[in-house]
Amino acid sequence: MNRKSELLSIGEMAKFTGVGIQALRYYERKNILKPAYTDPDSGYRYYSLEQANSVDVISACVELNIPLKELTDLFDTDDHALLEEFFVRNRKAAEKKLKSVNTMMALADKALKRMEINKLYEIERVYKMEFPEKFYYIKSCGQSIKNFNRMKFLVEFAEEVKANLMQYIDQVDSESFVLMEYGFLCKLSPVGTEYFTFAEIPRSLADENTLIIPHGTYFFRKNKIGKIQNAEVSARAQKQPFCEHFMLIEVEEVMSGKTKINVPIYDLRLVCSRCRKCRLFDIFNNCAAG
Repeated sequence: MNRKSELLSIGEMAKFTGVGIQALRYYERKNILKPAYTDPDSGYRYYSLEQANSVDVISACVELNIPLKELTDLFDTDDHALLEEFFVRNRKAAEKKLKSVNTMMALADKALKRMEINKLYEIERVYKMEFPEKFYYIKSCGQSIKNFNRMKFLVEFAEEVKANLMQYIDQVDSESFVLMEYGFLCKLSPVGTEYFTFAEIPRSLADENTLIIPHGTYFFRKNKIGKIQNAEVSARAQKQPFCEHFMLIEVEEVMSGKTKINVPIYDLRLVCSRCRKCRLFDIFNNCAAG
């Protein structure tokens, strides 16, 4: 029987494995995967079906950026301990790669959902919407953020949050942290005003020190610049009977579909779940001034 009839041509091997002909030739030049048979007259290359498994290994290693030199040694050895060590080590590399892929998929899903929702709302108009429960890691900024370099402060705060949560990173899927909310919030009460910066965290990392924003339907508006201090002034001008549940939250929202990808819009929300006498709409209409 003609040996070639039992083998796959290089084109057939490329089609069967999904790896290009040029890649198969490259693997041959690097002495990683030699054809099972090369016709001495035509120079055509032929591969055995079993070699498709080796192509799968090579392709996986290329995806994981594993040096091809390792494969040359791997395919030439009959040392099972070496083979076991190779696959154990690179399974960990595959897990890390998978985590990165899952994070990117979660980022894409959240960004697309955010942009789809934002299509429904115009800039600087007041709306009401149902918001889910949120868990915020917070840090006090004092009674004003008027002279704050917002971006610098938020970056420093984000680094602080990351350092504090690093010990828990293995307990939470990395995709839980993508496109989490961050920004500033303002608590108003009869005794005074206090501002905080915040970063959203997963529910599983919440503790007694976490600020929980309850699920509810709240007024909100989207602005091109931060308006939280204007909203505070407006709220106080209404002479409201403030309670501890009266808060202004301003989320710096990127990938909104309203501006360039790295330019935020400011989603200003008024959370007042238990105070029933507030003139909320007036507060939000008046906060555009300045």
